[in-house]
Amino acid sequence: MDAHTLKVLEYEKVTAQLSGLCASSLGKGRVFALRPRTDPGWIRARLNETSEARATIQDLGAVPFGGLADIGELIQRASAERLLEGYEVLQVAACCRASRLVSEYFESAEEIAPGLCSLAARLSVYEEIEREAERRLDDDGQVRPDASSTLVSLRRREESLRVQIQESLREMLDRAVRGGQARERIIVQRQGRYCIPVRAGDQSHVPGIVHDRSDSGVTVFIEPQPVVERGNDLRQTELDIDEEIRRILRDLSLLIGQFADALAADQRTLGVLDFICAKARLAANMGATNPHVRDDMVFDLRAARHPLIEGDVVANDIRAGDGFNTVVITGPNTGGKTVAIKTAGLLALMAQSGIHVPADAGSEVAVFDYIFADIGDEQSIEQSLSTFSSHMSQIVRIVQRVGAHRRRSGTGPVQALVLLDEVGAGTDPTEGAALARAILEELHASGCITIATTHYNELKAFAYSTAGVENASVEFDVKSLQPTYRLFIGRPGASNAIEIAQRLGLPRRIAAGASGYIDEDEIQLDELIRQMDGSRRALDRQRGEMSRTQQDLEGIQREHAEQLERFEDERDEALEEGFEEALSIVREAEEEARAIIAELQRQPKQSKVTEDGRRRLAQMREQVDKRLRKQRQRTEETVPEPEAPADEPEPDTISLHAGDLVHVPSVSRDGTIARVHDDGRVDVEVGAMTIEARAADLQPPRNPPSDESRDLAQRMATAKSMTFDHEIDIRGTTVGEAISDLEKYLDDAMLAGATHIRIIHGKGTGALREGVHGFLRGHRSVSSFHLAEMNEGGDGATEVRL
Repeated sequence: MDAHTLKVLEYEKVTAQLSGLCASSLGKGRVFALRPRTDPGWIRARLNETSEARATIQDLGAVPFGGLADIGELIQRASAERLLEGYEVLQVAACCRASRLVSEYFESAEEIAPGLCSLAARLSVYEEIEREAERRLDDDGQVRPDASSTLVSLRRREESLRVQIQESLREMLDRAVRGGQARERIIVQRQGRYCIPVRAGDQSHVPGIVHDRSDSGVTVFIEPQPVVERGNDLRQTELDIDEEIRRILRDLSLLIGQFADALAADQRTLGVLDFICAKARLAANMGATNPHVRDDMVFDLRAARHPLIEGDVVANDIRAGDGFNTVVITGPNTGGKTVAIKTAGLLALMAQSGIHVPADAGSEVAVFDYIFADIGDEQSIEQSLSTFSSHMSQIVRIVQRVGAHRRRSGTGPVQALVLLDEVGAGTDPTEGAALARAILEELHASGCITIATTHYNELKAFAYSTAGVENASVEFDVKSLQPTYRLFIGRPGASNAIEIAQRLGLPRRIAAGASGYIDEDEIQLDELIRQMDGSRRALDRQRGEMSRTQQDLEGIQREHAEQLERFEDERDEALEEGFEEALSIVREAEEEARAIIAELQRQPKQSKVTEDGRRRLAQMREQVDKRLRKQRQRTEETVPEPEAPADEPEPDTISLHAGDLVHVPSVSRDGTIARVHDDGRVDVEVGAMTIEARAADLQPPRNPPSDESRDLAQRMATAKSMTFDHEIDIRGTTVGEAISDLEKYLDDAMLAGATHIRIIHGKGTGALREGVHGFLRGHRSVSSFHLAEMNEGGDGATEVRL
């Protein structure tokens, strides 16, 4: 795709938004390499996978990419049998866990995302790496003291030697203080050896090895001879511990190296899934849709919005290729012409990159081999080119490339989209208009889709007089002197310069003088365009009235068909209950309704709206209403409505709130309201079940609790709320222990009336966090949960709303 086009249409700003939504550098790398493609099959597949990801996230929540990172360099080192540090092993284990969780996530999305499920099925599960990393390393990547039986033994020996050395040194230090050789009872370490501080002049009284001297030279630090041997044993033990730690890390590194190829493949798969899910989140943020990819040159964007404009964006329909392939947009400056063609070009680039476009459902896109754009102020100071020269250099390049492609493609249309902003501007208006027309004629003849903006009236006339070329305009409110940014295809823009100047305060005589200077041919041309536009608008209004008339006729037919169906239902009911008189009334009404429908069907389907037609419609409506009133009255007199049972309460008499007791008729049980939805649905807890019911179907409880029971429950809730702690710390527990503790804790929270709690689980390998999150997803009292803010614990804590 043309690099200049990507730049002027600001394609990289869209990809920057997409990159910011990726969960890892693996996904960001995919975004960095993304470019529009020209293969329709590839484009459809990428758009559909975005749709699948969007549906999956909406149904199942965010994909669990936590811990995902680029571990390619670590995998290579492990495969080469090089040692990984503990924190590096944890990174690999975190990616292994992400691979497992993502695979499990998509296993439940087979129906809504078969393509992504097939992709996720390639991921492997590395239970041994996860298990060994969790067993041997702590949360900071340090080897656990109990990582092996050898290490446990060495740690015990190390601790025993330290205790023995310190006890011996304390005894010697006490003697030295009493003898005046030392002033302080303090044991220090120098060069990894335990020492006592001795006066420099008395060091001969304490035989041993001098390891250090104070800055003043008054004190020397001596390792007494009786503990030197034990110090040697301690140092050797420390070296043995270091060697055992390296052996454990070496075993973990070799284990990772065994799975190097599979891990590298999973890195690629996880990167693709991260990238696809980022596209889904971008589509949701933009309110974008999946456009239909055409095999021809039809381009139809419905209510398209520019994705980089913030705030309220005016949506416009932009189309070409069906009846016309060249669009000439006219209108005032700052009226939105440039935004319109930028929107068309950028959405085409997004679609051909597999990104959903910010436009309404039903939008269609063509697949262009080339997208060219000449937009904005192209003045080049470096090349000493004027605005006109710079624009023309770009247009010449476009025309040459379109021509070359046309020669290669033979008789078929050139699969290109060309966007030209203010074509022919920057030079003499007469020459500029002539040049612009010639350029548009050349591009139009090639069959490519061209959308150009201009101020020249000559190009409006060219669009009217040339088959396959269509006028368009951006609307300008002359009264408020403000553009509305609305695009109208099929309507040229009016020249309002003199009228606008008058409204801004220009004296009438000057405006009149300006009007007199306009060439007569220009006035006639503009007037002709106005007349043609007026005729088109009148035709559009007449078509609209005819369409509404047709809709009225069809509505009356549907109304009578529905009434006839109701009559037949009443007839069947009358037959079952033996009401012969009602049956005869229904038959009479049936014949009358058929007669009226036959009369309607004899009316022409596309009749012109006249006074006679309106009167006829009014008479027919009055006749229908009269018959319906008569039939309703006679039916009510003949067929009495069934009386409601006396013991059934009126549905609207029940005021529903969370915690209220109600009766659920569908299961004949009383229950407690857990949640009241805005759409009239209610979640009711009946025993161990949660039942969804309509509010209108619920009744007062049949067996309400006694006053004593309610008082007791209130006292229990009050007592619990006074002692309840809104935070629980489960660090150091297993997943099973944590879930058991959380079961009781959540019961207490509900009894205390708590609306939110905080669970501290620590970071570590993430296994405890994932286990807690899995438990919370299935708990009926949990409304939502999320990880804490970075300054409140980050990944080490979870905030829960009840």
